[in-house]
Amino acid sequence: MASVNKLLHERADIAQYRGVYVSMDELVSLQGAELRLDLRGKRKSLAGLAGQHRSSFRGRGMDFDEVRIYQPGDDVRAIDWRVTARTGRPHTKLFREERERPVYLVVDQRESLFFGTQKAFKSVVAARTAALLAWASRSHGDRVGGFLFNDTEVQELRPKEGKKGIQHFFRGLVQFNQALNGERKRLEFTRHAMTQAMSHLNQVVRPGSLVFLISDFHHFEPDTLQHLTLCARHSDLVGIQIQDPLEKQLPHSGAYGFTDGMRNVRIDTSVRNVRKDYALNYVERQTQLREQLGSIAVPLIEIDTGDLITDRLRAALGLKAGMGLRS
Repeated sequence: MASVNKLLHERADIAQYRGVYVSMDELVSLQGAELRLDLRGKRKSLAGLAGQHRSSFRGRGMDFDEVRIYQPGDDVRAIDWRVTARTGRPHTKLFREERERPVYLVVDQRESLFFGTQKAFKSVVAARTAALLAWASRSHGDRVGGFLFNDTEVQELRPKEGKKGIQHFFRGLVQFNQALNGERKRLEFTRHAMTQAMSHLNQVVRPGSLVFLISDFHHFEPDTLQHLTLCARHSDLVGIQIQDPLEKQLPHSGAYGFTDGMRNVRIDTSVRNVRKDYALNYVERQTQLREQLGSIAVPLIEIDTGDLITDRLRAALGLKAGMGLRS
């Protein structure tokens, strides 16, 4: 028991080091960023991120209100054809905006994210990104929930209102984050972890919800894409990819050691072809991922471990800046 208490104490100390683990205090403090979501209409920036395919954000869910005579400028898609046929005059349906919409944050905390060469590990950047989006959603009056997944489990956190709902989400996120230790888990589940998370999401997500999938997109499978396709049919889905610069390009001239927790590899980057092949391999993987998501009109936002997260989110999502903390 003494050794367990010592480990927990050491982990609590480590959690205060912002680059390796996140703490509850840090995630709560990100409320000071004072971001505002602006996703009520079509976003040109997001449409561009989705490639050639159209990305039309629905905004909040809509409840039917009444039917009235069609007026110039009304959306022809809202015409009530039954009433029109019965009366002989075109009528259109009117809707009122729901007071709130569910926002689901699907956050990857697998061992592949327990890595970083810049300001923070990818797992930390993913957690901070989720926290910023959670606070921004709450300020917009939306309920926040989501799914957390690692290499061995998926945890659902139902959308709840107010600050208590966000803190409930944060407690789960901190628990998943601080459980990371760089050890490889069962490979079979690791390869299917994202698919399992999206499968669970599709079972509970309400039409018209806003879903953010925050991941490094390692082991992105055809089954994962299938579940994303189902989700994107009735909800607004945004992919946020957390990356490290070293995943894009090897450093110049030197011998470097790498490990995945089980195998150790040594690479001599002074060989030009090694660096070239490494960079080309990244471009090919990234192109394939963008094409897959673009085929279902899902935009992909890239955030590096050295980026200012708030700047990347504002640029891509139309977030309005307030005074306060910049992550």
